[in-house]
Amino acid sequence: STDGRGGLRVPAAIAPAARGLRNAAMRCLTCCTLQAVAVAILGGIYLNELARFRTNGPGARWVNWIGDFDCGPGVAIERPKTLPELQEAVKRHSSVRAVATGHSFNYLHCPGSPPGAVVDVLGLKSVKIEKHGKDGHKVTAGAGIKMGQLQNEILAKGLTLRVPPGNPAYTLGGCIATGCHNLGQAHAQDLLAMTIVQHNGTVVEIKRGDPDWYAAAVSIGRLGVIASITMEVLPYRSLAWSANQLPQPDTPGIIDKLYEMTKRLTSRETVGNKLVFYLSTKVMMEEHWTPLDRSGKLEESSEPLKPYINPQPFRVGQGPLTKMYAEVRNAVFGVAPLPVLSALQVPAEMAFRGLHTSEALQGFRKALGWQHSPEARGEGTARPTGHQYTWAGFLDEIMNYIMGLRHIEVIFPIASKEHAVKCLDIVFAYKHLAWWRLNVRTMKSEGFYLSSTYAEDESKPVVYARVDFVAPGSLLDAPEGEASLTKALRTGCPGWRKHWGKGLFFSSADEQWGDPKAFLEVANRWDPQGKFVPAANPIWLSR
Repeated sequence: STDGRGGLRVPAAIAPAARGLRNAAMRCLTCCTLQAVAVAILGGIYLNELARFRTNGPGARWVNWIGDFDCGPGVAIERPKTLPELQEAVKRHSSVRAVATGHSFNYLHCPGSPPGAVVDVLGLKSVKIEKHGKDGHKVTAGAGIKMGQLQNEILAKGLTLRVPPGNPAYTLGGCIATGCHNLGQAHAQDLLAMTIVQHNGTVVEIKRGDPDWYAAAVSIGRLGVIASITMEVLPYRSLAWSANQLPQPDTPGIIDKLYEMTKRLTSRETVGNKLVFYLSTKVMMEEHWTPLDRSGKLEESSEPLKPYINPQPFRVGQGPLTKMYAEVRNAVFGVAPLPVLSALQVPAEMAFRGLHTSEALQGFRKALGWQHSPEARGEGTARPTGHQYTWAGFLDEIMNYIMGLRHIEVIFPIASKEHAVKCLDIVFAYKHLAWWRLNVRTMKSEGFYLSSTYAEDESKPVVYARVDFVAPGSLLDAPEGEASLTKALRTGCPGWRKHWGKGLFFSSADEQWGDPKAFLEVANRWDPQGKFVPAANPIWLSR
């Protein structure tokens, strides 16, 4: 029936229900509108903070990308685009540190004498590939190019780095300065030369074989700001990946497995496998990368590969919004009981393991463009597609941002089985810190003075275990976190060391390794006034 005005007449029996439904719809619409407005306001504030950082606006501060390590309000941010601009930036300040993507998890990126300046080298990203020797090739690239883009440029020419980058977002300069590695090989092993801007703005080229080479190859930026790097590159080869689940033995059995893995590292052309532990679900996997033969002839692409463009949409600590979020994040982890957090690790590990290791999901991983995909380490294909920053990479960074994850690496020699067992047992005892998974690799020593796998006699290599994981920063800052772990390592694992770009420096600065005397002799000649000495400089590099 109608109501006499052409509209439908609502029966009296259902009128209250209709009004209730209408009111509920209005409340829902109002609530959704308010939420949208709130999200828009918060998004606008965040983008304003991000723009402040990117444009060196008033109040911009240099922090690592997750916001845990702030250099302070007085530190200037320089962003040169050319070598002359870099020279001028270095000369302008009395205390300088080189920075880029902010993937460090300690204060070594901050200048040692305030106020000082950080020099962001991301604008230095030129690439030149040319012949080297009779049949070889080399690449010379700016220190600010991201490793993913560098690999893409090389792949397009039918070439590759000896081992693919472990993280495509790292920059070449930061990777070399801190001694980064992948699949049992250090990228510094393939260095041919580098140009460095010294304390007075002078540009110096140092080459492999020069007297100061062993100090320059892994220098943590102490000799000056790296402007460009030349590396040997090789004909492309793919790496076929596979994984198998093994019964988890006791710790001595794990060390025996590491000895077995090390036997396969017969040359720089071999790559190392790794053991992956999902500690909360008590699963151990062995991941294998099998190198295929290098191409006999270069298969250059007719066009460049798609570029790797990581816009770095996160930078915490530029204003009240992100500072407040960091405080809330810390408070949540601070009040949550460890048993609850440990229980949450179980589904997290199961999801990560399924996505990462399932052969059935290989196509899904490729479609996702997941940067932690094992296929991304070597493609496993005759024609590479290279690295791209995808929405999966964005989601990965969101998870790091939400949880405030820091990267940790504990390194120790395994020549003595008894000692190695003690070291690994200490790390396992802190499994509440290791989220998602814990990786154990082996790597042979090298002679660079500050290398985390240094050994004086290169003719008698020492084998090291490298144990790495990610941990929420709030848990590391808790009493049972970083300070407790480093104290246990100091007592029970003498000779352990850290990765220069990762964590554990805050509570532990007196563990010495390498040849600091030889390094400091070179550093004091190159930088007599200490312009490049970092904040939180290790005690044993201050003498």
